Amino acid sequence: MIIVVHGALGSRHQFEPLLQRLGNNAMFVELPGHGSTSDVDAPWSIELFANVLAQAIDRIGAPARIFGYSMGGYIAMHLAMQRPHLVRRILTLGTKLWWSSDVALHETQRLQPDTILAKVPAYADDLMRRHGSDRWTTVLDKTAKLMTGLGEQPLLTPVSATSIPVPVRLCIGDRDRMVSVEETEVIARAIPRGELVVMPDTQHPIERVDIEQLMLHITTWLDCDDEA
Repeated sequence: MIIVVHGALGSRHQFEPLLQRLGNNAMFVELPGHGSTSDVDAPWSIELFANVLAQAIDRIGAPARIFGYSMGGYIAMHLAMQRPHLVRRILTLGTKLWWSSDVALHETQRLQPDTILAKVPAYADDLMRRHGSDRWTTVLDKTAKLMTGLGEQPLLTPVSATSIPVPVRLCIGDRDRMVSVEETEVIARAIPRGELVVMPDTQHPIERVDIEQLMLHITTWLDCDDEA
């Protein structure tokens, strides 16, 4: 069983083409407050979402094989640092790994509802479809606060990543404008059993990722029984 975890502002509907390909071999984890899920009173954080992922793993039995897209990869790797017995292998795609106050400020400036409505109304419509017209702005606000906290105290660094004991393949698109190959390579080198893959002709949005190319990594990495 492969667990799929979405990224910031994400929901299940973005992953339907992939989930159809995976069939009964996958379980999708939709994080609290996203998509069709109920929200929680606590502020959103990587730790909170890692606990939700841990609960999902408990339901199917550990250790788990996890595909984490964008923030989903960060959550999976944080869980592997904290509770490695729950995780067998991790595959990430487009996970932002360099966080600082300046990086967080740059990212959160993109999460202003009024700006999105004025400049990219189609994206605003998509966020409303994902999360509901009554709470899409709440998703933006809570995500911005999560990013601000991450900028103040990054959880994944070249030092902390050395404590991840499980195999991790970090994939990055060569045309990703949000995440750099350089930041991905630094963490891949720090993880004892980490490796870097640069996917050709690949942008950041999951909707624009070639499913066949992604499936190749899922089948060769996550479905691999070799622990080497």
